[in-house]
Amino acid sequence: MAMRQVLKKLLRNVKPAMYTSSILFAHCVSPDKPSENAKLKLELLDVKKLTYEHMIRQSALDATNSATQALTVTYMAITHLSTEYRTLLKELISLHEETLNYNVSDVHWDAIVETRNQMQLKKEGIMNLTGYMDYVHKMAEAASMLSYLSGMDNISNTLQQRIDDALNKIKVEIESNAELEREYLRIQEQCIKDNKKTEKE
Repeated sequence: MAMRQVLKKLLRNVKPAMYTSSILFAHCVSPDKPSENAKLKLELLDVKKLTYEHMIRQSALDATNSATQALTVTYMAITHLSTEYRTLLKELISLHEETLNYNVSDVHWDAIVETRNQMQLKKEGIMNLTGYMDYVHKMAEAASMLSYLSGMDNISNTLQQRIDDALNKIKVEIESNAELEREYLRIQEQCIKDNKKTEKE
């Protein structure tokens, strides 16, 4: 009994303290919280960005960026395919030269046919991309003119330089392909003559 009375007295003394501490905690204010007098500051829109002139310039800039991207990607694709195409051409030339110097097996001729098929696929890809490049060129020229008419002369000149650079590099790739093709045709013609000579004998 004595113990119960002691516990009751202790609990009576503790409850007010707990209640008081909870009240104090509930009213605690964080120093990071803005005060009630703080006002929201709204950022005003730039009126210049709402004009037709600005929107036209922005559209011309977007067109220039798109044209530049298309120009770069197409040029890189043509360069990549041309490199693979010339590699196959060199391999084919080497295979044909071996037929002139050695008695080759059917496996060798199968390799020639397979390499020729791969080479043809690469050539078709290059032709498709060069046709696509014609339209990219027109788009880039139009974007360059739009930039010029929008008063962005520097951007127009830069795009024009990129057009010229891409076209010149593509021209080099096409000429390199054509030069190796002539070499391949020469070897192929020589192989045909050699086969006819062998058949007559």
